[in-house]
Amino acid sequence: MVKIENNAQDSIYRILLRPNRSTDWKTSLLFISVIAFTCLTIGIGFALAGATMILPFAGLEIIFVATCVYLVMKNSYKQEVITLTKEKLKIEKGAGKIDHVWEYFRMWSFVSVERPEHPWYPAHIVVSSKGERVPIGDFLNEDEKEELVKNLERIIQELK
Repeated sequence: MVKIENNAQDSIYRILLRPNRSTDWKTSLLFISVIAFTCLTIGIGFALAGATMILPFAGLEIIFVATCVYLVMKNSYKQEVITLTKEKLKIEKGAGKIDHVWEYFRMWSFVSVERPEHPWYPAHIVVSSKGERVPIGDFLNEDEKEELVKNLERIIQELK
């Protein structure tokens, strides 16, 4: 998701980048609960029939599914905020809180799109300044990356 905010008085643009979320925490917990109930019901049924070794594996399956859902949900809460003014370019990355911050002079930084050799691979958008390269929007799909590049070009032209 690409969201652009503009403060026309101060010439400040803020671009918010987030991955697409297919579900929220509440629905994910419901999914884990349904899987856990199903596995435990089958496991208890087999245990009552005499196959008690299935219970630890049912528990491991529940733990594995819950861990995978947690990791996917954690990655879906990443976000990047790009702030552009006439003088500065600021990139903030994090999930829930700011983990990394890069701040550059806007005139000395540039945005490039690295196209892959094969059409199956995604393009990469990179901000470069002072010998540093910061990739942005790696979690976006190709249409959203194209939209981001067009908006960045428009914003840079407006700030000149």
